[in-house]
Amino acid sequence: MPHTASTARLPRAVVVSAGRAPARPSPALVRFVAALLLLMAAMLVAPRAFAATRVVFDIDLREEIAAGRFDPARDMVGVRGGAAPLSWTRSLIAPAAGLGRDGWYSVTTSFERVPPGGTVPYKFRIERPGQGEGDAGWETGGNRAIELVSDEVRVTRAFNAPGAPISLSRAGTIERLEPLPERFVGARGVQVWLPPNYERDTQRRYPVLYLHDGQNVFDAAAAGAEWQVDETAQRLTVDGQVQPMIIVAVNNTARRIDEYTATAMSRDGHTQGGQAAAYARYLIEQLKPAIDARYRTLPDAAHTAVGGSSLGGIMSLWLAVHHGDVFGTALVVSPSLWWDNEFPIRDAQKTPLPMSVPRPKLWLDMGTGEGAEAIRQLRKLRGVLYARGWASGDIAYLEAEGATHDEASWAARVEPMLRFVDRQFNAKPRDGNRQQRDPFPVEVRPPMPKGQGTY
Repeated sequence: MPHTASTARLPRAVVVSAGRAPARPSPALVRFVAALLLLMAAMLVAPRAFAATRVVFDIDLREEIAAGRFDPARDMVGVRGGAAPLSWTRSLIAPAAGLGRDGWYSVTTSFERVPPGGTVPYKFRIERPGQGEGDAGWETGGNRAIELVSDEVRVTRAFNAPGAPISLSRAGTIERLEPLPERFVGARGVQVWLPPNYERDTQRRYPVLYLHDGQNVFDAAAAGAEWQVDETAQRLTVDGQVQPMIIVAVNNTARRIDEYTATAMSRDGHTQGGQAAAYARYLIEQLKPAIDARYRTLPDAAHTAVGGSSLGGIMSLWLAVHHGDVFGTALVVSPSLWWDNEFPIRDAQKTPLPMSVPRPKLWLDMGTGEGAEAIRQLRKLRGVLYARGWASGDIAYLEAEGATHDEASWAARVEPMLRFVDRQFNAKPRDGNRQQRDPFPVEVRPPMPKGQGTY
């Protein structure tokens, strides 16, 4: 709970007459006392993000051992998660708990920083020789979550058991819409965040930002972590730092991989992907008309943006390249540029771009903690886009130092993303492609701009 000023009425000061007024303290003493009080106040309200939180994981594997699903002589169990020091790509191994606790495994770690929202998604995973990095070994069900609410948090539960419930935080007015009938893709949930004063300012129309993986946008119920888009948008709008906009969060489904990719590829032993065009038709022909009919929107491309991370990042890029007449701005966040032998980069390089449509404005980012190959691919994409005629002012590029591939890292970048989108929504119209070139097909790429990030 935030610290708030007390509204209690202060007692009246009592004036006592004396023959001689007391000596006034020196100005130096007054300044010293004031500085001391400010320091004490700062210590009281300082955010907990700078205090380490110790977390103990106690894992009960007795049922797994009894059922033959875990062999203590061969297997190990670990914890994976979405905020450092946990990782989704490697396990923090939990040793056997010791005498008197047969079948229990325990490990302790410390979180040096509390991620946005204060929750960390995690799951237990059984590790055994030759298992690889597929679906084997994971707990059943979705991510669990822990809340870093004190100096020490203890998680004690059986493997596969549900996690403790977490508190959910939401800001502003968020409406849940009934799923649209299945036409191009399966039905899905949609949530709409409305800006402050939407109901009062009935003559105003608003730009719209569409976000993929919408169940992770406004709260942590689905994945154990969230982007905190509602809290950030509410704060920036109320403070006058961005103009009001409508934000539409579009949930994914069990066919997420298929719907967020434009080509099919063999992955984990079977073919996946290739339904991006169908998902795009859902967005453009079903969802957007429904949103424009229900809410007071500015429906043109200059006031319509789309965004997403990972596979949602390459889907946003695909929409910008192939449907720039609908989506004038795209947030391409930690994009999975590795998909199908770097198809997203090849697609951006070879797809004909109409001169009649301005180049969509693009936010490109990647965390340096996502690996050198991911950074190399993002730089390669940037070079292709510059060669295809994007002006430097039309691309915001960021390599986020230390950031990894998870909701906490993306939540930390939501504010500059929204500022970027706001600038595009409120930019003055310019003369079409006056600053753009169309060198298709292109082989020559211009030098990269200096610096690791501009936005």
